[in-house]
Amino acid sequence: MTSQTFIDLSRWQFATTAAFHMTFPALSVGLAIFLCILYGAYCKTGNPLYLQMFRFWRSIFAIGFALGIVSGIVLTFELGLNWGNYARAVGPILGPMICMEALMAFFREAGFFGILVWGEGRVSRRVTMISACMVALGALSTAWILDANSWMQTPAGYRPVRTGLRGPRRRRDVHGTRQPAAQRHRRG
Repeated sequence: MTSQTFIDLSRWQFATTAAFHMTFPALSVGLAIFLCILYGAYCKTGNPLYLQMFRFWRSIFAIGFALGIVSGIVLTFELGLNWGNYARAVGPILGPMICMEALMAFFREAGFFGILVWGEGRVSRRVTMISACMVALGALSTAWILDANSWMQTPAGYRPVRTGLRGPRRRRDVHGTRQPAAQRHRRG
């Protein structure tokens, strides 16, 4: 096989994994907020229909959450293995953003995810509601990935050094030039 064939295969592999990773976490973010609303409605009204809907969508959320974690781990390794020189150069800039996303997702979201999925009947309604809210709050860790993507599209605030790039000094440079426009677009 030629070198170009390996490059093409690496790109296809990354694109396929990225497509999975864009789909399932996006589903999880929306469902986390929806689950919080459903369980809140159940706690407020006591209507068993809300609880039935919560349980149904919680199962789908759990599958999407698991697939998002698996595809995210694979995607991170592919970025380092398929584009090692790029990852080495921009690591000081993208590394902290990806680390913050992982810390928020794994420590907050995944911790309360266990209570949300397996805690019903073992913990009070209040604890289940708090865990639903914390999972929804943890799902907002995607903002760090949006920041990383924004920076990759329009890099700003870095300076070249002998070993690669030095990270931004100002907060607005971390968010890149596209992120504020994207946030305005999402708000309406």
